[in-house]
Amino acid sequence: MKSKLLVFATILTALLISGNLFSQEYRQENRVRDGMKNKDRIQEKLNLSDEQTDKIEELKLNHKNEMIGLVAEIEKKEVELEQLKSSINFSREAYLNKINEIISEKNKLEITKANHQMDIYQLLDDNQKQEWNKMTRIMHERKHKVVRKMRDRDFD
Repeated sequence: MKSKLLVFATILTALLISGNLFSQEYRQENRVRDGMKNKDRIQEKLNLSDEQTDKIEELKLNHKNEMIGLVAEIEKKEVELEQLKSSINFSREAYLNKINEIISEKNKLEITKANHQMDIYQLLDDNQKQEWNKMTRIMHERKHKVVRKMRDRDFD
């Protein structure tokens, strides 16, 4: 009887785990597909020319490449901070210097993002800029709603 119960529990656990894994994979595929839809919708709403589309794609690739280096530098500084904190005795000055280095790298990353957005923005004509401003305002509002929901959920 105990062995049958153990087999049943094992099978049930395996089914639950596999169902969860397939669900996560499905959600990931939908995110990628939705991302492509959003990209197409943005191009359609802005009514981009082929030349603008090509230039934006080039800017995006260059930006991604630059971001990889910046994110790696932030992670490197965070590891250095962990190493400092793992030492037996570290000074306030050393700790704050590492924190300032991380903040400085994060600022570089944010400035790079802003420059990338402005590079794209400068490729647009006046009508496209107007539509871009509407879209970015909506995306900004949605992002803040999500952040607020997450923050509120954390306090429950």
